[in-house]
Amino acid sequence: MTHPHRKTHWLIAALAAALAGCAAPPTRQQDVATAASSRISTTPQRNVTDFTDGLRCMDETFLRYGTRDVSVIMEDLGDSTKKVSVGTRDMMISAISDMTRRSRAIQLITFGQDANNVVAFLANAKQRSPFGAVPQFNIRGSVSQLDEGVLRRQSDLGLALEPFLSAGASKSRQFNVLGFDVSMVQTSNLALLSGVSSKNIVVIAKEGDALDSQATIRKIGINFSTSFQRTDGTAQALRNMVEMSAIELFGRLQKLPYWTCLGVGPDNPDIKREMEDWFIGMERGGELVPYFQEQLRNRGFFDGPIDGQISPGLRDAIKAYRRASGFSEVDFVDLAFFSDFLHRPFPPPPAKAFVADTVPPVQQAEVTLPQPTAAAKPAAAPAGAARRPAPIPATAPLAAADRRLQLLPIKDSFAPGEAVGFHVIPSMSGYLYCYHQDASGTIRRIFPNRFTRDPRVTANRALTLPGRTPMELRAAAAGNEAVGCFTTPNEIYSSLPAALRWGDFDPLRLKSFDEVAAVFTPITKGNLARAEFAIVTR
Repeated sequence: MTHPHRKTHWLIAALAAALAGCAAPPTRQQDVATAASSRISTTPQRNVTDFTDGLRCMDETFLRYGTRDVSVIMEDLGDSTKKVSVGTRDMMISAISDMTRRSRAIQLITFGQDANNVVAFLANAKQRSPFGAVPQFNIRGSVSQLDEGVLRRQSDLGLALEPFLSAGASKSRQFNVLGFDVSMVQTSNLALLSGVSSKNIVVIAKEGDALDSQATIRKIGINFSTSFQRTDGTAQALRNMVEMSAIELFGRLQKLPYWTCLGVGPDNPDIKREMEDWFIGMERGGELVPYFQEQLRNRGFFDGPIDGQISPGLRDAIKAYRRASGFSEVDFVDLAFFSDFLHRPFPPPPAKAFVADTVPPVQQAEVTLPQPTAAAKPAAAPAGAARRPAPIPATAPLAAADRRLQLLPIKDSFAPGEAVGFHVIPSMSGYLYCYHQDASGTIRRIFPNRFTRDPRVTANRALTLPGRTPMELRAAAAGNEAVGCFTTPNEIYSSLPAALRWGDFDPLRLKSFDEVAAVFTPITKGNLARAEFAIVTR
């Protein structure tokens, strides 16, 4: 004799099989194709993973390509659809944080909704910053699209055998389309950076398979219910798009092969078009030569300024790099070489980098230099007694200094709040790094910085800092401030430990110029010049 419970289970199983065989909606792939063709032009992809590995990859890419001092602010990345209640801006903050764990290439400044607009924030930041420096770029964007129910499928089936059994089953499927757009803007003029944007669309599939049954036996009631729900959450899908957008955005800003961090090769048609767009845009905008000067120097093939001037040393470096990469040994850059240069692993550098034999253009047309004195620290002078030496052309070579590096303030003393300037006179060509120490002992790097990226200096040629860059160094009322500079024969930033890799104007964890020198010395094998002066207030 068959047990009544077994009959019930058999009927439920038969009902489920009938539903699966006769009432099942089309496959997911068929519905995805239908949703794509009916509402959007880009084939949607189901988002099943995060981009943690991609963010780490970008961090390593920043290190490898020498990216530094990229300062950005970010507006509130709102929801234009008013349907997605998630912290999109916080997701972007987390993504950028993960992307700069080691490189510290990006300095992100956030501000809340209490700021009226970007212009007001920048004006306020300039007043509050001790160096009057503002971020270079602004990130803006939003959740721009949410199309719900692009495609719906549902099948239901029920069976009732009163008073012993009732059962039901259903299958449902729904596709929503979510879009996220973000772009980069220059803060100096609020102009959009062409091509530095990211737009992504994801199809969110929500599926439900439910089998509900209830069996009632006299004196004993049995409730049997089983359900299975699969959902691609909207918040997780958006987080994945934000992380992908961060990778794309900063890769395009710095012209880095970000696609490798997304698992895409250079043979992808979209990537080929993007590399071609970069090549043409950089060539027409005068950015191609500085780009190769910086990257060839970073890779050990070139030793010269990033000034956009083509020198015999740069031509030799290009020929050597082409030869090392398997290209013909010529001294020009074409699209094929540019594309290969972007993504191919760096070849071994030559024993000695090719030196530029052209003098870089002077940053100022005229500088004012006091007569060099032997005193390392100028004495305080009474108000109004500052020396006023006659200006000399900056293009005139200076007499060799007694030391390898001299720092000469433009005045003997400064009033509290007055702009401080100083001249740097190196006796050897190399790379300059300058730091400021305030009254509390906090040290910050002030050169190179976001406005002057190239630290190269030429022997016996004066460099005035801050110069005409949009940065201010103002004397504090408390005094007890100092500036210390170091010159090295080669650019060493990529070799510096994390203690000195913080962004420009950010407080360092070092407490004295001696500690800075202690970090520099082993990297330069002792070939380090050093000078400093106290900022005297009156």
